[in-house]
Amino acid sequence: MRLAIGCQPPSMVSPTTRPSRRHGSLRRLTGSQAGVFSTAQAEALGVGYEEIRAHVAAGRWRRLHDGVYFMANTKPGRPSVRWAALLASGEGAVLSHDTAAEVYGFGRLHRELLLEVSIPESRREVAVPGVRVRRSRLLPAKGSTHDGWPITTAADTVLDLIDEMRSPYAVVGLLTDACRSSAVSARAILLAMGRRKRQRNRQLVKDTLADVIGGVESNLEHKYLARVERPHGLPRGRRQVKDRVNGIPIRKDVEYDEFSTVVELDGRMGHEGSGRHRDSRRDNASTRRGNATLRYGHADLHQPCAVAAEVSTVLRDRGWTGAVTPCGRHCSLLR
Repeated sequence: MRLAIGCQPPSMVSPTTRPSRRHGSLRRLTGSQAGVFSTAQAEALGVGYEEIRAHVAAGRWRRLHDGVYFMANTKPGRPSVRWAALLASGEGAVLSHDTAAEVYGFGRLHRELLLEVSIPESRREVAVPGVRVRRSRLLPAKGSTHDGWPITTAADTVLDLIDEMRSPYAVVGLLTDACRSSAVSARAILLAMGRRKRQRNRQLVKDTLADVIGGVESNLEHKYLARVERPHGLPRGRRQVKDRVNGIPIRKDVEYDEFSTVVELDGRMGHEGSGRHRDSRRDNASTRRGNATLRYGHADLHQPCAVAAEVSTVLRDRGWTGAVTPCGRHCSLLR
């Protein structure tokens, strides 16, 4: 029997053809998992444990957890470490809490050592070295992902983190940071909270998100509203007012436009280096238009009553007929 060109009888097929095909399938899989795979995934593609062990022994692959491997022998990067934590945690595992916040781009910094994963409440607890594994009934639908990651929704991530917070200041900081990141909206967080029977700091979350919807974008801006403007009876300013200076778009933190007064609130972020030049241009342009500009930082708002007295004086000089009110019996306005 004559064979067509390029064909070989079964006995002449290269012994590397089928393993090469299997490894190709495995590489395609790991391409979406930062180079990481589980033994179950490999076996489903025809790559058995003995082959895996041979590659590890030869120094081509690395073992990261029991039954989880890295298809290289270099130090795994952060995405690979996350995938290893997910696969080691088993079926239905999703990134959650600080690790989810890291992916979304909000929340606390310096979380490189943290790996947090949640699994379905129906599963038994599992222990994975270097990973905090929690059980939850509030996980996203199976197959739901964000940028390829099995992960809790951004809104649920925020609420999960708040559940562990004791400081109101930290709660406000997280909410403003998350909403400013564009990963999640205030309304989405409110909807997610409505699906929960229990939520720590529920009223604080509602109140803060109402302020965020009203234009508050940072912890410092919320502190000014909650400790200076509102409790001392100052008029309600407009938040994040868009304007242009020499054709460059700017935003004013708080504007009392009826009284030609602007309050700028300078946290550290965005107000250093070139940010300071931008602030100066904005203040100078405001002055040329006849506005008074007052500028406060975190240290200033440790004395909110004194700030309220100063703002009220400027507002009265510019036509405000209201009266500043003490925020309580210990308010310095009473002295």
